[in-house]
Amino acid sequence: MLASPEPKGLVPFTKESFELIKQHIAKTHNEDHEEEDLKPTPDLEVGKKLPFIYGNLSQGMVSEPLEDVDPYYYKKKNTFIVLNKNRTIFRFNAASILCTLSPFNCIRRTTIKVLVHPFFQLFILISVLIDCVFMSLTNLPKWRPVLENTLLGIYTFEILVKLFARGVWAGSFSFLGDPWNWLDFSVTVFEVIIRYSPLDFIPTLQTARTLRILKIIPLNQGLKSLVGVLIHCLKQLIGVIILTLFFLSIFSLIGMGLFMGNLKHKCFRWPQENENETLHNRTGNPYYIRETENFYYLEGERYALLCGNRTDAGQCPEGYVCVKAGINPDQGFTNFDSFGWALFALFRLMAQDYPEVLYHQILYASGKVYMIFFVVVSFLFSFYMASLFLGILAMAYEEEKQRVGEISKKIEPKFQQTGKELQEGNETDEAKTIQIEMKKRSPISTDTSLDVLEDATLRHKEELEKSKKICPLYWYKFAKTFLIWNCSPCWLKLKEFVHRIIMAPFTDLFLIICIILNVCFLTLEHYPMSKQTNTLLNIGNLVFIGIFTAEMIFKIIAMHPYGYFQVGWNIFDSMIVFHGLIELCLANVAGMALLRLFRMLRIFKLGKYWPTFQILMWSLSNSWVALKDLVLLLFTFIFFSAAFGMKLFGKNYEEFVCHIDKDCQLPRWHMHDFFHSFLNVFRILCGEWVETLWDCMEVAGQSWCIPFYLMVILIGNLLVSSQFFYIFHENWYKVVWYFHDVH
Repeated sequence: MLASPEPKGLVPFTKESFELIKQHIAKTHNEDHEEEDLKPTPDLEVGKKLPFIYGNLSQGMVSEPLEDVDPYYYKKKNTFIVLNKNRTIFRFNAASILCTLSPFNCIRRTTIKVLVHPFFQLFILISVLIDCVFMSLTNLPKWRPVLENTLLGIYTFEILVKLFARGVWAGSFSFLGDPWNWLDFSVTVFEVIIRYSPLDFIPTLQTARTLRILKIIPLNQGLKSLVGVLIHCLKQLIGVIILTLFFLSIFSLIGMGLFMGNLKHKCFRWPQENENETLHNRTGNPYYIRETENFYYLEGERYALLCGNRTDAGQCPEGYVCVKAGINPDQGFTNFDSFGWALFALFRLMAQDYPEVLYHQILYASGKVYMIFFVVVSFLFSFYMASLFLGILAMAYEEEKQRVGEISKKIEPKFQQTGKELQEGNETDEAKTIQIEMKKRSPISTDTSLDVLEDATLRHKEELEKSKKICPLYWYKFAKTFLIWNCSPCWLKLKEFVHRIIMAPFTDLFLIICIILNVCFLTLEHYPMSKQTNTLLNIGNLVFIGIFTAEMIFKIIAMHPYGYFQVGWNIFDSMIVFHGLIELCLANVAGMALLRLFRMLRIFKLGKYWPTFQILMWSLSNSWVALKDLVLLLFTFIFFSAAFGMKLFGKNYEEFVCHIDKDCQLPRWHMHDFFHSFLNVFRILCGEWVETLWDCMEVAGQSWCIPFYLMVILIGNLLVSSQFFYIFHENWYKVVWYFHDVH
């Protein structure tokens, strides 16, 4: 059974405590003890804020070694923690082995203070961002070497600080215990070798510098935790990945048996008996069949018309015969002539990128009966495997969530109990202080009743609560004086009458009908419009603005301005009204037609009367908050892929552009500069990648293009983009249950 931890105060890490920890660990290694079931506390992980339950952080404890507050590490590991002024937790190994200085060494203490300081992390982050900006530039300035040497010096200094502060290898919290440090160290060493070595390294190896972009991830604790969760999910998906590769291999072998060589079948011009003897003699020349002008091309098509020898396959026009000649379609990259290309074609079908063209090519070359093959492949991979993938992914997240939840449930009650005790103690101290102050301020006799003193204490507490409000106190006094209209009895009767009308169910029904009619009027706009239609829509717009303005005025009368603007939907309604009035005032001003776009916001007025719409909006807002780290991770990955692709293939697109364009002009989709490379990566994530892959293989070869595209597709699409669905799904049920409890 997991022991509930006793939250203790912050204690400096001394030599005595170091010896006690070592003795305790040695004792637990020799004996079977219940503490073996201890697990790390999620709230005390590295990078998180230390809960206030552990007491205040005095100035003397900032950036100083402290005893570990996590029972797991305190009782089982030889570690200590350091807190910066933001109460962020940093954990270090205390063992002095393998080039690791003692935790009481002045050099190590100094480097620890540098490492945990918020400005040090901010400085490194700014350096990485500057490096990212210059990686995205094609034409670099003349002072580029100076900047690169400066950044390299900064990264080297950071590595040295981490080596002295954490030690080389003394446990999981040492320098080599963090995989991100391995990456950082490798890139830095590789960059030093490339820059200062007399050897001439090939440009492909110089792209390793772009891995520096990934350094953004360990600098952000949210991104680092998210990557850990993704890696955990990837481990859970190994079975699905192996199963998918197994089925892809089986169907690739089946495709090879059915379609090998078929995509080379083309309609070839064969001379007739009535043609001249010269043309007949040319057919005996082996090069005649290789001449592309002798194939039949449909108008506007780049590749020759495919055909087959079956009756249900594509047939050639008169004067042409179906022969196996030339290259395969799509620059020779679409075929089933080998296992690798068959596997590539099946992967393309699974990803559903440009599948209809592959369908037509096979049906023309082999026959319509083979449509069954594509139906089976599409159903199995596009639907079944995708559903299985998302299901396993959701299960992996659910397991991770349950694991953290179980630990939190066992630890949280003790924290809550201690927190309540501290809160009650603070309230008691505050009440006593207030009573003492009230006794000092007012000359109350000893026989004054306790009720009067309690009333005064309550009033003083209310004043303290008011002082904690967001706005200054005089704004609330101003609002209650001028924005609450309790003038005369006649006004109060009018207010009550208007309140009954505006809050009646039939009024709500009337407003809903008006909103729906307004939406219908907005859908009637088109170009060009007749004068009568334009006049009708303008009159309708005036009517609806008048209705919404009247609604706002009546609600202000019924609720007071102070009460009206306390409701979020009322604020939104007032914005709609003010926009309509401003649009009317600026109707004849040139360039103000853009204001018409904001009429679409009137549709959202339905959310006030439509609970399902409110659920959807709440779910979207909650999802975007939860997706903060995920969006940043996705953008980091796209930026890295774009910079990596530009460095890897940019020069190839410039040198071999004539291979993909007859006018030797760069196509619309390329990776010669960062902007187009970024667009190309974004297009790959959107599911359209095979056409740009053909161009990439033409200019740079298959050995680099296929791994790059697979990396972007698998990591970007299958691991990152799929998380949007899961997080949205999770928040949706949270909001549904919230509204269920409310109603």
